[in-house]
Amino acid sequence: MVGKNLVADIGNTHIVIGIFQAGQLLHSFRLSTDKFKTEDEYFILIDNLCQAAGYDLKMLDSFALSSVVPKLTSSFSHLSEKYFNLSPIVVNAYLDLGLTFPMADPGFIGADLIVNAFAALQKYQSSTIICDFGTATTIQLVGQDGYFHGTIIAPGVMTAAGSLFSSASQLAHVQLSPPQDILGTNTEDALRSGIVTGNQLMVDALIKDIRAQYSSLSPFKTVATGGIANMICQNSTQIDLIDKNLTLEGLNLICDRVNID
Repeated sequence: MVGKNLVADIGNTHIVIGIFQAGQLLHSFRLSTDKFKTEDEYFILIDNLCQAAGYDLKMLDSFALSSVVPKLTSSFSHLSEKYFNLSPIVVNAYLDLGLTFPMADPGFIGADLIVNAFAALQKYQSSTIICDFGTATTIQLVGQDGYFHGTIIAPGVMTAAGSLFSSASQLAHVQLSPPQDILGTNTEDALRSGIVTGNQLMVDALIKDIRAQYSSLSPFKTVATGGIANMICQNSTQIDLIDKNLTLEGLNLICDRVNID
């Protein structure tokens, strides 16, 4: 059943909320992650933001969440039961999504990785390399048959940049954007090259190696997602497309799958 679904992707830095109706994303918004907020405080925030955008949270069919913050997994589960009268769909590796894993106990795999793998499988129906730019940068490969081949986890672009800015007093915080040249002639452009172009080249090199080592799975679809994917990947030679809402759409597809089952 395709219904009215609320979804939440809870990361270490941000929480992204989406509301779907009949398979379409009506509205999304981003909150700062605060593990000390209660379910009541989060409900007020979400409800107010939805109302301000012209949407209400009455008569929801499903609420699904992916979370890498255990305390907030619990808070949002309580929120769902208390305010929506719904048992939440909490994504983990044991949820039947048609994925298989190369380890006996895949419980350590992040829920965001699982959602993105499922979303890519449903949307693209091919072997897909997914690069997600979040608190960490992750690159994973899911086969057309739903086999989760594994992932790479690197420091996130903004996480690493923030550490650099806080540790080096002479490097002022700069507005990040792709530089015009590989070599900067001032501190700001030098930082843009190192952070933006450096991460783009790292991702391209890793994807190129994945393509080579797993060539038997070709052809590949290579997808980037995450809040800064556009900035990092606009000059990429390896990314086929940017799918901004991959995780939210994956959570919505999981709602519909569970409701059908």
